[in-house]
Amino acid sequence: MDKQMSLSALNDELAQVRTKKKEFLEQIERIVPLGKWVSMIKPCYYKGERGNKPYDLELMLRLYLLQNLYNLSDEATVAEAIDSRAFSDFCGVDSSNQVPDGDTLGRFRNILVHNGLQEQLFAQVVTLLQQKGLLLKKGTIVDSTIIASPSSTKNQEKQRDPEAHQVKKGNAWHFGYKAHVGVDKDSGLVHTVEVTAANVHDVTMTPKLLAGEETVVYGDSGYLGAAKREDAVTKNSSGKRIRYKLNRRPSQIKKNSTRSKAQLKRREHEKSSVRAKVEHVFAVVKGLLRYRKTRYRGLKKQTAKLNMMFALANLILADRPSLAV
Repeated sequence: MDKQMSLSALNDELAQVRTKKKEFLEQIERIVPLGKWVSMIKPCYYKGERGNKPYDLELMLRLYLLQNLYNLSDEATVAEAIDSRAFSDFCGVDSSNQVPDGDTLGRFRNILVHNGLQEQLFAQVVTLLQQKGLLLKKGTIVDSTIIASPSSTKNQEKQRDPEAHQVKKGNAWHFGYKAHVGVDKDSGLVHTVEVTAANVHDVTMTPKLLAGEETVVYGDSGYLGAAKREDAVTKNSSGKRIRYKLNRRPSQIKKNSTRSKAQLKRREHEKSSVRAKVEHVFAVVKGLLRYRKTRYRGLKKQTAKLNMMFALANLILADRPSLAV
């Protein structure tokens, strides 16, 4: 009896222990609009009219969130939901019998991909942030980041992902995909996501990254010439001219006199200080959420994954004291 009481007391004590993982998941519980996401997914989820009763939709969504937050495989997510106290509390389960297997989680993810639901969830987050006044869309920062893809041919098809490509950046070659984003210049939150193979040039994606209401666009030297292309967007939805404030290449600055060179460096610094905000969202996706390399093949799955990652990154960044309302 004393032993049972001591075990019970120990469990109660462990439940009250606060860890970084538990605190982070409490934040996710608070900032993610789970109810709205469940309502959006429900029409596409199993109805349970035949066969076994499907797992609770909210449980599946919570497991999928954990998978994205910690960059886990299907099997690892399920194992953590059973073994980790923080994960099981987040999912609301207290027994392994309540947790689906990895294949079931994989099928749930495929339902979301097939119905384009990750893109819809991202769009809903953008709308929510607009309603809170956190996305003004008066100015846009355009940028991109490479997500590596496995280059090994040790798979069933005996080939690399046919929709991923390689590109040289600096002195290194990268194989994978590229996430192109349009970021609000004031809040640093993402309003547009486009995904391509890694070899697609940044400047060609510029028109697709604009919100339509901005009067100014910031970008690095990879976007030089964007305003002069045939498909360039030169006026916003109100008919006002859009100014392109793009960083020059260092070689372009060196050609000027000493006096004008100093002025140019100041202007370039001003542009860079605004453009640096885009690095915050990349730091969340690649640093906090640890998504640097994909385990999925195909552009459609990669687009779905990155829309989900930037939706979560937006919610996390919007919860900062400087932005929270």
